[in-house]
Amino acid sequence: MTQDDEIRRGKKAQLVLEDEILSSAILKLEIDQLGYFKHSKPDETAKRENAWCMLQAIEALRQELIKIADNGKIAQKAAERAQQRLI
Repeated sequence: MTQDDEIRRGKKAQLVLEDEILSSAILKLEIDQLGYFKHSKPDETAKRENAWCMLQAIEALRQELIKIADNGKIAQKAAERAQQRLI
């Protein structure tokens, strides 16, 4: 992947992270899953495990988007430094 690709992907990931609708939907999913987890009965192990897996998946998605956005910022700074050296 080129540096320009990395920068472009980072910008897109940042836009996704900042998207109000997506953020709201993810927050609702998290709240719902936490509710399922907290309010499950002692014998509802499968329900808790499913909620736990969903919470882990939501966090993994968030972390992957953050990583892509951060890599794009790093690539942008590297490109700017390279440009400065040419001047």
